[in-house]
Amino acid sequence: MKNKFKIFLAAVLILTVSAGIIKADDFTDAMLKAKKNLQTAMNSYDEKALLKSRGEFERILQLKKQEWIVNYYIALIDYSLASSAMSDPSKKDVVKKYTESGFANLDKSILVRDDFADSYVLRYALQFNRWVYEQDKMNDIIAASEEAKTKAEKLEPENPRLYLMDGISTYYTPEMFGGGVKKAVPLLEKSLDLFGKRTEKEAYYPDWGKDMTYGFLCLGYLKRDDEGDKKLAADLYSKASTEFPNSTFLSGYVKKEMDKLK
Repeated sequence: MKNKFKIFLAAVLILTVSAGIIKADDFTDAMLKAKKNLQTAMNSYDEKALLKSRGEFERILQLKKQEWIVNYYIALIDYSLASSAMSDPSKKDVVKKYTESGFANLDKSILVRDDFADSYVLRYALQFNRWVYEQDKMNDIIAASEEAKTKAEKLEPENPRLYLMDGISTYYTPEMFGGGVKKAVPLLEKSLDLFGKRTEKEAYYPDWGKDMTYGFLCLGYLKRDDEGDKKLAADLYSKASTEFPNSTFLSGYVKKEMDKLK
């Protein structure tokens, strides 16, 4: 009787462990599918597609597994929605809505997992959006940006998205305030180099940003306009377009800006 009971307990244990593995696989499969759909939405800058992707991640939250990374992705979508609205001055309220939502979702993520560098990189990026609707809070924005950047650097100094966001920030900052394209280009070059060496620890971890690095580096070369920079930009754009044929950022915004600078 004792042996039968032990066998029964062993069977229950195996079934329990197996159920956990199946659930884990369900979560991974759901995340990989959602991540792929998000990339498509980000490539197209389609608001409806981004909102649909957001709903997909919200449904994954119901699995009650690794909620911190799911909330990170929801914050990333909020960032994308806010950034997409920045080109339209009449959508300042949309920028504010999704930027603040992005911060709120990142807070949920960091509360559970406070050592994930990409969360602070995204927080650093979200701070840029505040310039659209909180220009009167310059000191607070600068302080919050530096805090997020410093945290990300301490956790993962070789994160390519950190150099990307630092490069973009420097690109748009006037030279008189310590920025400018000549300082931005090395940061973007470093980002591209790190993307080439990067392997994420989990397949569903974020890997976005390389097409953005290509694009801003192309523009950086053209604006810097040192000897050979035009060829560097043309060659890099050709390579980027081959690697990211579906990137509207490259084929739309970057191509348009490059045509202006030629």
